[in-house]
Amino acid sequence: MADTDRPTLYRRFRPQRFADVVGQDLVVATLRRAVAGGRLAHAYLLSGQRGVGKTSVARILARAANCLAPEDGEPCNRCPSCTRILAGQSLDVVEIDGASNRGVDQIRRLREEVAYVPAGSRYKVYIIDEVHMLTGEAFNALLKTLEEPPPHVLFIFATTEPHKVPPTVISRCQAFEFQPISEEAIAAKLLEVARAEGMTVDPQAARVIARRSRGALRDALVVLDQLGHAGSVTEEAVVELLGLPPLSLVEGFLDALRAKDAREALGIVAELSSRGRDLALFVEEAAERARDRIIAGEAELIPLAVRLVELRGELGRAFSRRLHLELAVVSLCGVPQGEPKAAPKPPPPAAPAGTGWEAMLQAVLAERPAVAAFLAPAAVTWADGLLSIRLPADCGYHYASLREPEVRGYVEAVAHRFFQPLLAVEVTWAGDSSKPTLEEAARMVAEALEGRVLREGQRDER
Repeated sequence: MADTDRPTLYRRFRPQRFADVVGQDLVVATLRRAVAGGRLAHAYLLSGQRGVGKTSVARILARAANCLAPEDGEPCNRCPSCTRILAGQSLDVVEIDGASNRGVDQIRRLREEVAYVPAGSRYKVYIIDEVHMLTGEAFNALLKTLEEPPPHVLFIFATTEPHKVPPTVISRCQAFEFQPISEEAIAAKLLEVARAEGMTVDPQAARVIARRSRGALRDALVVLDQLGHAGSVTEEAVVELLGLPPLSLVEGFLDALRAKDAREALGIVAELSSRGRDLALFVEEAAERARDRIIAGEAELIPLAVRLVELRGELGRAFSRRLHLELAVVSLCGVPQGEPKAAPKPPPPAAPAGTGWEAMLQAVLAERPAVAAFLAPAAVTWADGLLSIRLPADCGYHYASLREPEVRGYVEAVAHRFFQPLLAVEVTWAGDSSKPTLEEAARMVAEALEGRVLREGQRDER
């Protein structure tokens, strides 16, 4: 079979016995004892986040309940009943997607079917995935069967949102809550799968995959499957595939915020933006790294970690994640000091604009913080009455915002308070190839002086 025709890793390594299930020891131990002791309930509710093994356990339980030669509560996976179920050929095990079969008509048909005895098994098993998606009428129809279930029927419900299942249904089920799988268990399973597949996986890469999978082994195996076709799985390959920020930038960002170095922190944000990185994911990584450093003894990072967690939630609703993050940096650190840092390469050096620019930024920050964030990354020069504000190439949004007539008018008004004599304010952007001509510059100065430009030989007849 060609590699392209092979099932994905998470399908090939789906647990086939209770003992194979990772990270749900209490659940599987309880179910094994129930099977071994012949004390199965008529309905089970398996809840938990996606990718933690709910559907796999439901299928194992279906086979174990019908196995002709169970082994200490485990399905043998060899008898005719087990092999039929494994092949998807058993008429007595029915899987239903609650999301697409959620209406009362489907449940009424199910109620009619349960009256019939199994075709050749001990139990007729109905596995309903995402059961919370059923309509209210469907739940009411299902409840009638749960109240007086036939002895040969076994219901197994799975859901990621148990709070949406009516209490009347939950009360008639044995409920099991699946926990997120620990990072250590996921990393160990990834390395086990890699060995079985002949892959070379760096243990640190396995730990990064495990951390980003958020307790879902299935998601971790999907990532490993993607990377395994490209050779050795390294930490760098994982970081690149998942779009994670390099640890050096995360650490540098935390250090800059702790030192209130706005220029450095804003430079890191600019660098990530120029690479197209997800800033919300970056803040999430920074918050997690801050937690690790707090646990290691850096208690002074606690307020910063709390703010980063809040900021992560805010970025999900922000119309511009970069702008929101830059404003947060300025709020935490104050107006940037020192030479500007831009990514991916530093801007050309600018003639100093005196202390007026820093004083102007402080005033704008107090009056209109959003405008201060637009101005903060700029390189500034002031000569011959012209204040030139030049934004880096990756600050196109800042440039567009500063060109808004109301914002531009405000900036010019504030500039007149700090730069004298000031004839004009020029805002340019390194990403814009068009530069003002000499004539346009002259027109700007003329408008500031309430005059007009005369061509050679032209008379002013006003």
